[in-house]
Amino acid sequence: MRSFFLLIIIFFASSYALFTSGLFHVHDYTHAARIAEMTRGLDAGQLPVRWSDNFGYGFGMPLFNFYAPLPYFIGALFHKLGFSIIMSVKLLYLTIAAITIVGAFLLGKRLYGRFAGVLLAALYTLAPYRALNLFVRGALSEAMAMAFFPWVLWSILSYIKQKEPKYLLYTCLSLTGIILSHNLSALMFFPMAALFALLLAWHYGRLSTLWSIAAYFLLSIGLAGFYVLPAFMEKNETIIERIFAGYFHYSHHFLYIRQFFNATWGYGGSAWGPNDDISFFFGFAAWGGLLCAAILLLLNIWQTRKHLLENRVLIISVGAGFLFLFSLFFTLLKSQFIWDQVSILSYIQFPWRFLAPASFWLAIIVVGGIYLIKPGRYRWILATLLFSLSLYNLSYFKPKEYLENPDALYYSDATRIQTEMSSVLPDYIPKQMAAETTLLELGQTLPVAWLDNQSEQAEQNSDSVTVMIDHGFEKLVSVASAKESILNFKVAYFPGWRAEINGIKTTPVYDQELGNLQVKVPAGQSQVGIYFGEHTPARIWGDLLSILSLFCLLYFHFGTTSTIKVKQVSKD
Repeated sequence: MRSFFLLIIIFFASSYALFTSGLFHVHDYTHAARIAEMTRGLDAGQLPVRWSDNFGYGFGMPLFNFYAPLPYFIGALFHKLGFSIIMSVKLLYLTIAAITIVGAFLLGKRLYGRFAGVLLAALYTLAPYRALNLFVRGALSEAMAMAFFPWVLWSILSYIKQKEPKYLLYTCLSLTGIILSHNLSALMFFPMAALFALLLAWHYGRLSTLWSIAAYFLLSIGLAGFYVLPAFMEKNETIIERIFAGYFHYSHHFLYIRQFFNATWGYGGSAWGPNDDISFFFGFAAWGGLLCAAILLLLNIWQTRKHLLENRVLIISVGAGFLFLFSLFFTLLKSQFIWDQVSILSYIQFPWRFLAPASFWLAIIVVGGIYLIKPGRYRWILATLLFSLSLYNLSYFKPKEYLENPDALYYSDATRIQTEMSSVLPDYIPKQMAAETTLLELGQTLPVAWLDNQSEQAEQNSDSVTVMIDHGFEKLVSVASAKESILNFKVAYFPGWRAEINGIKTTPVYDQELGNLQVKVPAGQSQVGIYFGEHTPARIWGDLLSILSLFCLLYFHFGTTSTIKVKQVSKD
């Protein structure tokens, strides 16, 4: 009961800013619009949701083909349950906090005991970098990925110790959650989690478990295949490469060691050099705990040098320490030579994103340091002091200011997403839409209506276009045309769009100058349909990989478990 009470304190300490009637400004304030677009996609029957109908200045763009479907799927579920769009955003924040706290508690408890779980939950949930993501940057997808980190290690450790198949299922689902929340976090964390699994399996003398763990790592990637393959293989069909140049190039965002100790909190942005307007401080509890842990580690190494490999706390703490330093190194300018050589790292954009796994490993080190002290008064006093110091970080878990009118930034209105929010989030606009014009011109050049027959001859012959179905990712119109003409949809062309004329499939084309989708319509009465779906190799293979991985997961987990139970019953 005491642990539950302390976890509730941690929850409110990290989330108290959300228990108000208003909302606040963050760098990325597109959450409500993304939730609204995910909701519209689900309502229209699009699954998986890939296409946003209103972003891209009303021409649409494949937003969820590339970006974090899981957080906004959860937000959309809240919205579909009847919550307002602003309340749905808040509930998403609270969900992330709850997942983080419970996962960290379970991991700490599995490592060392119940109070270790509470302390790990406090240190990790209240890590300043999480506050930076939540209340400064508004990086909810990254924060949700961080929430799954402790779940991964808890399930791996539980399986190694107990060999129960259910923990492999939890491992797979947690890893999949990281991928679907923030694929860049998966890129950083997966290798570290694999190394830590190797360390744990070696220490417990159960290296044979690594085969099963590795298989479920692969299954997690397979489960997310419907998202991973298109996101990787179709990115060049958008203007996404633009965000990896200029200000967003990684070379402008390396850190300096002194920034880790600067407690000055800011709400600005990242910049070249050591004078960023945001903070990368780890917190007094983290640094104080790390100092104590380092001293205790050295003492224990000296005292137990003959039995060094038998000390579980020592092995885990040293392993976490190595991964902590590894993460920190990739945030520093001294690591640029690696970034320059490994091209995939450029997609991370901000080297300081490695502070996400660094915060996690640091929390594990600090908790381990406490349990290097013999049980008794001193361990209890130090643990209580660190818990209290971690609560000091609640001062970071608040916004700079609340908005007088939250609806100014957080709204679900389709027209406002088209005209206002599209300029905030242009990253995934199909490249044809920006081939010859600026993004601003795109919103002004094409007709206001979502489709328009632009043939002057057709207009003179009184052609008519009647909208029959408009579900965002599928549209059907009835066209009466005196002669062959071009039907011009206010839809951005992107691989995966298909067209039908009177039930006969045809290939849509796009305007070479503006990039919007066009269909050649014959003379007479016609029904013209366009629909966006799983029609590209990346999506077809991605979907098949996800389905196959799901069947494998169900078979390996439920089929194997059932066989074991049958054998046990027969023996009895």
